[in-house]
Amino acid sequence: MKNAKHIVCCNVDVAVIGGGPAGVCAALAVAQNGCKVVLVTDRPVLGGNSSSEIRVWTRGAVGSGNLMAEEMGIWGRLKLENLYRNFDANPVFWDDVLLDAVLQQPNLQLELNTEIDEVKLSGQCIEKVAGTQQGSEKRFEITAKYFIDATGDAVIGQLAGVSQVDDSVSNSTMGNSILFNTCKEDHPIKYVAPHYAYNLQQIESILGHGGRVISENMGGSDCWWFEYGGLQDTIGDSQDIALELRRMALGVWNYIKNSGHYNADNYTLEWIGSIPGKRESRRMKTEYVLTEQDIIQNKRFPDGAFYGGWYIDSHPSGGFADTEEDNCKQRPVQVYQIPLRCLYQRTVPNLLFAGRNIGIERGAFFSSRVMNTCALAGQAAGTLAATCARQNKVPCDLMQTEVTDVIHQLQQDDMFIPDVPFYVPGDSARNANITASSCLSTNKNKQNGKLMPLDHGGYVVFPGVCGKVEVKVFSESTQQLYGTMSSAMLPNHYDEDTMGTPIVWQLEAGEQTISVDVPKQSVGKFVMLQIQPAQGVKIFLANVEHTGIICGEQGSPEINEPIICYKNSSERIYDTSNLSNGWNRPWGQPNQWCADPDDENPWLLFTWEKAIEINHIKFFLDPDLSMELPSSRASHWQASHLYYPRTSMPPHLIKEFIIEAEKADSNWKVIAHISENYQRLVDIMADEKITTQKLRIRFIKTWGGSPAIYSIHIV
Repeated sequence: MKNAKHIVCCNVDVAVIGGGPAGVCAALAVAQNGCKVVLVTDRPVLGGNSSSEIRVWTRGAVGSGNLMAEEMGIWGRLKLENLYRNFDANPVFWDDVLLDAVLQQPNLQLELNTEIDEVKLSGQCIEKVAGTQQGSEKRFEITAKYFIDATGDAVIGQLAGVSQVDDSVSNSTMGNSILFNTCKEDHPIKYVAPHYAYNLQQIESILGHGGRVISENMGGSDCWWFEYGGLQDTIGDSQDIALELRRMALGVWNYIKNSGHYNADNYTLEWIGSIPGKRESRRMKTEYVLTEQDIIQNKRFPDGAFYGGWYIDSHPSGGFADTEEDNCKQRPVQVYQIPLRCLYQRTVPNLLFAGRNIGIERGAFFSSRVMNTCALAGQAAGTLAATCARQNKVPCDLMQTEVTDVIHQLQQDDMFIPDVPFYVPGDSARNANITASSCLSTNKNKQNGKLMPLDHGGYVVFPGVCGKVEVKVFSESTQQLYGTMSSAMLPNHYDEDTMGTPIVWQLEAGEQTISVDVPKQSVGKFVMLQIQPAQGVKIFLANVEHTGIICGEQGSPEINEPIICYKNSSERIYDTSNLSNGWNRPWGQPNQWCADPDDENPWLLFTWEKAIEINHIKFFLDPDLSMELPSSRASHWQASHLYYPRTSMPPHLIKEFIIEAEKADSNWKVIAHISENYQRLVDIMADEKITTQKLRIRFIKTWGGSPAIYSIHIV
């Protein structure tokens, strides 16, 4: 008779436990940095709460109003891959985007359906972990130098004896949620609820309290308030919580179909989650525990390595049963740094954490828990673990110079760290004379025939430069328009707490401009005009997109571009100097070169006084960082999500371009011809060293707009 458990031994540099956004990004980061890694998850698919099993949309800083703050890095690469392959954001295809990325990594071993239930320590450090793979009857024993706990529930940390953050040792948490999707057929469909489902009276008692509303066409994350379990143990009572959520969700569907209050005859339930999405359980005590005040005060850290930006978003522990309280309370925040020290501790020094179980106090956790931020934590943890493997050190023993090296590597891999510029050692682009066929000017814009009403108020954002700025508006009557002016390195257009200087504009009937003089303290920042509701007043919209020039209606996620005019003739916001200024995305200014829309053959030319050698060229392009890139979405959604979908690929993203170097005989040699690009980070390694005094880049196609680049690095 065969042994029921076949022991499989695995020896790697880093073991990542957990296959959600944090675990996937951690494993990919380790592999990209040249170390051998195994990714183990107890589920049959990757993606955690974003997977097709649970189907929560991935959201982050932009979803809470932080303009130009969409998360990139490894996670951004996956989201852009998903946008290109899966434009309709089908959650099933998102699973395959993640799986494909993991399977393509030669240094990465994947084990699905494997639950780790044993940790063996050697001294203070973890020597190995073990667990059983469902279906295969294999027992895995995984030995590694470093372990990353990306389980969400901090399973490895708990087994290893790491302490929890004090305020997480409680049975009062945010609950779990179960989602469902509906579809409309061309014929009536009967629904008979199971006996265990909530009856109509029970559902009636829940609805209408604290924003708990339903409709026949709701689906996906419209159901996020189907929340329960915060007064139970979200780990120990998980099965009971899941069953109660299913009772409630099917009761809601029965109410929609059979209460007579909805036009739901032709609707059917096409999917309901079998696994609830979990918000909160354990958080582990790390070298530094981030606080709510750190977020509110925008604290800076010497080891700041990634960022958050979602609301401080708290839910009542009673979930749907707590009808006395709003289903959530959301406070907008600016983007904020999270330090590496939130990812490790000294109790078990070779164990790191990634995702929602990192060292965060509860008030800060309400913001950091969302999947985009968890994914960034995963990339940071994976990069840190790979660095430790090369240095043969544990994280708490790294010197500040080594910590700085981790941060630089993260930036090279497209991690944005608020307030931290990015320079590549030996970057020849910084010593080049850079010329272009053209540069975009803000003052050449024309109206697109549309106007944005200010009936409910609105905002206008633009880069602050010294001088007067005019915004073109229309008013139906003579009246006064009221607003405030403030500035920030990255503005949040939902943040009503932003203090600003009051402004009053006197309007006449008809077309005109309103103007502001940019104060000295706002130069080098983004200026925001918050405009109060005004009946019959509208802002003229432009026909060309300029990064960093944005307007929108109050309470709406849709962004547009106003027609503005800089009266300062020296304004050169989209100049070639931005390509090597230390920023690879907006921070205070757009930090971008963009060609003029009338330029039919755009190009860039790098010239050096002496010939240089080129091995490596890296481009940071423009994927429109003010628009969200969720993993998936329902075919329709409630307006309360404040989500606005992309209707095309990012227009300024460069699709095809040619890189050429001038040879000694003055002829040009093609180094690379990139076509069908859809990524922000384009990394080109030359087949052999190239010696040249001139490098030219010719842009053949974009996805619809003028070619735009944040930075180019040449080493």
